[in-house]
Amino acid sequence: MAFSVKGDYFETCNCDVSCPCIWLGAATQDSCDVLLAWHVREGERDGVDLAGLNAVMAVHTPKRMTDGGWEVALYLDDRATAQQSEALGAVFSGAAGGHLAALGPLIGKVLGVAPASISFSRSGGSLKATVGDVISMESEELVGMDGSRPPVISNPLMGAVSQPVTQARAGDVRYHDHWDAEFSATNSFVSDFAYQG
Repeated sequence: MAFSVKGDYFETCNCDVSCPCIWLGAATQDSCDVLLAWHVREGERDGVDLAGLNAVMAVHTPKRMTDGGWEVALYLDDRATAQQSEALGAVFSGAAGGHLAALGPLIGKVLGVAPASISFSRSGGSLKATVGDVISMESEELVGMDGSRPPVISNPLMGAVSQPVTQARAGDVRYHDHWDAEFSATNSFVSDFAYQG
């Protein structure tokens, strides 16, 4: 096993709640802008410790994600050493194989892979991540019918990033780098992740 990582994950997108893309449906807007954020609680690749590091990916897709041609940009924690950055990039780009490699055939253009100052925080059902001055994303898990736990979606048709996920709602989200996107009160999913390959 070349790598094994576990941690916290959330995504925000410009679709209405709940995003139909995970059921292979069309996005609720003309295209899908989605931001994916990971915080590694524990893990390593080829003996390189990745605990405590973060990665964020920005993705722009057609209205139907399965049409491919995604444009992506990956941001890697600038606190990482050169070895850690290489390992982090391999794991979260899917180049190292494993869970995220499933996204590869859908990606049409990689617009950049860059080190950045990344913050990631989670307090109960509230999550927030920032990437320098180019990304700000926040999420709040919804509360289910029992009044205490969030609704859970397991085994969706498109669960390439992590599953099961809890349903959440995005707070204020902005991305200004390779393209511009701003949205609020839209879809979000939250999950623990465990990838290996």
